[in-house]
Formats: sequence, C-alpha cells, structure tokens
Amino acid sequence: GGTMGAGDTVKLKDLKDHLMHAKKVSQCIAGHGKTHLATAFLKECVQGCKDVLDDDAISDLIKVMNVIKNENLQAQKRKVKGQAQKSKKQDKVVTAKAQKIQSDLFGDSNKYDEYDDMGAQYEDEYDGFF
Repeated sequence: GGTMGAGDTVKLKDLKDHLMHAKKVSQCIAGHGKTHLATAFLKECVQGCKDVLDDDAISDLIKVMNVIKNENLQAQKRKVKGQAQKSKKQDKVVTAKAQKIQSDLFGDSNKYDEYDDMGAQYEDEYDGFF
C-alpha cells in the first residue's frame, strides 16, 4: 500500500487498526514537532469523537494528559536546574581565571581574606542590631 492522502478514507475495524493508525499519525506529528498542529489534530479528534466518549473514557484521557503534563514539568525543572548548575560552574571558572589574572598582575592579595571573612561574618551576625 502506498502512502495515504489527507482526504483518503480510513477503515478502522478493530483495536489493532485503531492503534496502528494512531501510531502512524503520532510518528508524523513527532516528526514535524509542531505543537500547534499536534494540538489542533488532537482537539479535532476528541471533538469529533465526543458523542462516543463516556465519562470513564473522558476521565482516562484527562488522566493520560495529566501524566504527560507532569512529566513535561519535571523534565523542564531538571533542564532549568541543569542549566543553573552549568552556569554556576561557568561562573566559578570565570571567577578563578579573573583571580589568576589579578594575582599575576598585582600579586596575591589573599593574605587578608581571612580578616575580610571574619568581618563579613560579624556584620551578618550583628546586622539586626543596627
């Protein structure tokens, strides 16, 4: 069988036919990756089937969508966290390079850092008094 055109009649008899067609369409949509087209397609499918769907079927669809939504949120959080960690590492590298350049140019001035740290700690502890 050649490729189907958008206007061709689709014959869906049993579960296997339905799932096979759904997989083919899903592969096409995943292939182009356009969210607005995937959304339009799914909305049209659901709206077109509304007279056949009962409460249980609709609840099942909502559950599937919520699972996907939560997976996407988790993936997004991991991505953002990963980017934050990456930028922290980059910041440390940049800071270390800058400190090296500074100490190469002006000599190492870290002798008094311990006093600076003590002063900062003192300020933090007594900040509320002033």
